[in-house]
Amino acid sequence: MPEREPQPQGGASELASFGEELRREREIRGISLKEIADATKISRRFLESLETNDHKTLPAPVFTRGFVREYARYVGLNVEEMVNRYNFAAANDDRIEKPPQVEKYAKQLPRDISPKPSPKRGIPPAYAKVDRNAIVVVIIAVALAAVAWWAVQYNKRRLEATDVIAVTPVTTPKQEPVTPPAPEPVAADDSMLRMTVEVIANSWVILEADGETAFNNEMVQGERKEFEAKEQFRFRTIGNAAGLNLTLNGMPVPALGGEGEVIKNRVFDRKSLGELRGEEPPANP
Repeated sequence: MPEREPQPQGGASELASFGEELRREREIRGISLKEIADATKISRRFLESLETNDHKTLPAPVFTRGFVREYARYVGLNVEEMVNRYNFAAANDDRIEKPPQVEKYAKQLPRDISPKPSPKRGIPPAYAKVDRNAIVVVIIAVALAAVAWWAVQYNKRRLEATDVIAVTPVTTPKQEPVTPPAPEPVAADDSMLRMTVEVIANSWVILEADGETAFNNEMVQGERKEFEAKEQFRFRTIGNAAGLNLTLNGMPVPALGGEGEVIKNRVFDRKSLGELRGEEPPANP
């Protein structure tokens, strides 16, 4: 009987675990389905179907892969890895396009086993008969002689210069001590807002600078990063408020919360910088 080809693994249980993993990673980062739906323009109904393994509600797998790709990119997962895992989990879905069969063994051309003539050896050049060790000895001897000649000439010039200095007295005019001017205070450079983030405990961070996403990933203990913005920083999510030490243009920012506390939409702008410096807000005209 002909040997049966192995069937692809996957199915409902793998799809269920895949959907559960998506939901777990989203909840760890404190992201709602509405946020993903608003950002990716994917129907919330389809996102819920992904997480609950309701594959009958989802469109054809070629479209569902696009949903998985956008979902993973927004949450901060490895896009290609999650798409490959979806393909593996949904391998038994009859809507998946099956790859064409490939011939098991490629055809090989017959090898040429006819005897080959040995390469001809010509007459070696004249320099090949010279002993290389003798050449190395000559080069070392010349180098040592050059170093010895340079040392003799150097000592001779140094002695002549010492004799001239000993014969000719040199008088140095007395100089009055000069007091250096006091340094002028340097004005703080506030042309840009600079946010320094030092991580003392692991935390998931989503940070925007002037409305653009500057960081969306997990920060690890001991890590230190700097960001710049013209007008505003917005921490969309901080998964562990006590895990970050923040500095705005050199001014330390008070702790944002306790251990494990999730912070949402915390804004730092030029007004915040003035408050950290203790400056009085400008009076209303």
